[in-house]
This record gives sequence, structure tokens and C-alpha cells, in this order.
Amino acid sequence: MRIFIVPSWYPSTISPENGTFFREQAQILAKYGDNVTVIVDLVHSFKNLFRVRRLNTVKFEPKNIGGVIEYRQETLNWFPKRPKKTYLYQRRRLIKLLERAIAERGQPDLVIAHSSLFAGAEIGRWLKDNNIPMIVTEHLMHFLKPEMLTEFYKDCIREAYRHADRIVATSSRLRDAIVAQFPEAAPKIAVIPNPVDVSAFNFTPDTKKALKPFVFLCVALLRPEKRLDLLLQAFATVRQNNPDARLVLVGDGPLRQDIEHIISNLNLQSSVTLTGYLPQTEIASWMQKCHTLVLPSEVETFGLVLIEAMACGLPVIATRCGGPEDIVTPKTGFLVPINDVTALTAAMLKMIAEYRQFDPQSIRQTVIEKFSDYRYCQAIHNLYTEIIKNQPELK
Repeated sequence: MRIFIVPSWYPSTISPENGTFFREQAQILAKYGDNVTVIVDLVHSFKNLFRVRRLNTVKFEPKNIGGVIEYRQETLNWFPKRPKKTYLYQRRRLIKLLERAIAERGQPDLVIAHSSLFAGAEIGRWLKDNNIPMIVTEHLMHFLKPEMLTEFYKDCIREAYRHADRIVATSSRLRDAIVAQFPEAAPKIAVIPNPVDVSAFNFTPDTKKALKPFVFLCVALLRPEKRLDLLLQAFATVRQNNPDARLVLVGDGPLRQDIEHIISNLNLQSSVTLTGYLPQTEIASWMQKCHTLVLPSEVETFGLVLIEAMACGLPVIATRCGGPEDIVTPKTGFLVPINDVTALTAAMLKMIAEYRQFDPQSIRQTVIEKFSDYRYCQAIHNLYTEIIKNQPELK
């Protein structure tokens, strides 16, 4: 099947960590035989003025990355205080790039738009007019925090859903939140979890690690909703009775300086490692070295890092913040309430005490059965088959 993927965000020279899982999903589909092309138009914040090589659009020639052809272009947001004008400007650019890709690569059987904001909204009408089916896959935390949805955002979401053939939510909580706010989407919506390629990046268990020192791992962008401040507070308490415990924080982001200050104020410099942004191969290496992964987020639409860690045999600790409720079971780890440092501390202490009760191979098998790349590809193809059956003109 010829599939075009149109992500709303994607790795770039400015933000290499953005949307890496979109690239991985594209490569997963290609791995199982689909002809996959990525079409991405990135509009960067004006604060990146001096990081963009030229003020005009930076265009890249199509490039084969991991078996996927990527069409990419980047520019600055020339209308930062006028979101509708930015939207219309990007829509024109994106459709033009899409038309070029079709001329050079052929018309796709299916387009997957990652998020209604804004890829799905920008290309939905054009695809419908050209009789090309579209699946919109949602990832945004806005649905779980409705106060973030402006009226303009809501209009864009409705535009995307009006023209989408199917809508995919990555978790049950996300599906329920979408339906609660956009009930017209209910007949089109399905839950398909994000996948992990358990053979990629060496996501495999290391069963020879020593129990001490006990090492906690957190992989997250350093942003407010990740609540790393609570994790550091909980870890400081854990160390009172476990002075050899260690914490590794993998990631970067706008709160890096704040995180460094908290580490200093809690006198954790000798026990916390702050690695910054790392590629997936190095993240997998840390997962093999550590004992458990902690994700203390206030909101997660899925929680891909949880299944990556579980593929390495790690038990996990996560908050009931959306996606983790579909992932974490008593056999794979602990769930705690959001924004509750006491509960988080207790779970971390319990993990140290009960760590040996978790079976790495059983945890990994859970990922293979529920979140494997093969199951993801099957689910996408099944959705496409449903679309074809419901729209005979696409046969």
C-alpha cells in the first residue's frame, strides 16, 4: 500500500527530539512492506530566528531515511500573533508540497495525518476533493486539558474531523476526551496504541544487572507537564533510607535550568545524572543499565517511553494521567495519582523493595503482545479496509 504520512511536528535541525516517534512509525510501516512517504512542513517560532540558516523557506530535496522518502521544508512563523493567518499560510505551503510529492511518487492509497492541529485540518478538504482517504491520529494533550483548546483550535479540529475517514486515538482516555468534546467524532474513532519495534535500538532486557545501586530512570522532555520537580522531591525522600540510590534524567527542554536549580537545592548533584537529549540507541542503553522507569507526568496521551522501557524488561512507575492506564498493570509496575509526591515516593520505595518480583521477560512479552510494530501495522491496514468497504468509489 502506498501511504503518505503528514505530521504536524517532526525532527528538525533545530529540534531533533520533536516527533521522533512519527519517523519511527513511518519506518515501521515501511518495514512491513508499505511504500511510505512523509510530507512535512515545519513552521518554527520566531525566537529561532538566528538558528534558521536563511530567513526564507529552507527546502530539502527528498531524502531516503530508514526506507522512507521524506519531503521536508522549514520556515519561520511570520505571523506569531495571528494564528489564523499562520494556518492559512502553512496550509498553502503544505498542499503545494503534497502536490509535488504526488506528482513525483504517485497518488497515495491512504494519508495518515498526525494530529488535527494542524496537519489534519490543513489537508483534509483537499484530500476529500481528490478522493484520497485520510486517517487523523491524535496525540495532543489539549484534549485531556480542555482549557488549552481555543475556539480557533476547535474550529480546526472540526474541519479535520469533517473530512477524516477515520480518527485514531492512542489511548482509551484520549478517545473518551475527544468524544466528550467532539461527539460528532464518535462514529469515526478507534483506539490504536503507539507501537514499539522491539528489535530496534536494542530494546532488549539485560538480566545480569546488579541490584545495587538501585537506579531510577526518567526519559522526558523538560517541560512543566512532565512534573520532574515532583520526581526530584520524591527521589530526595527515597534517598534518606537508600543513600546509594541513583536517578538518571534523559531529555532536554525549556525547564533545564529550573531542573538544575532543584537538583542543587535538594543537594542531589552526586546522585542525579542529567544527560540532555540522547538518540534512541543511547536511551535503550540507559534502559538496560537502570532498574525501573518513572514517568511522573500530569498528562500523557499515551506514554511511548513506558513501552520502550518495558521492552527492555523494566517495571515502570507512572501516573494516572491518560495513556498509562492502558499500559501499566500490576504485572508491569505501579500507577499513582497525578501531582501526588507522597504517593510517588511510596511507589518508588515499594519498587526498591519488590523489584525482584517483576519478571523482565514477562514484561517484555506484554509489549510484544499488545504494542508490537506488527500489531500496529495490522490495525492500520484493517482501518483502511473498513474505509474501502464503506466507500465503494475508492475500490
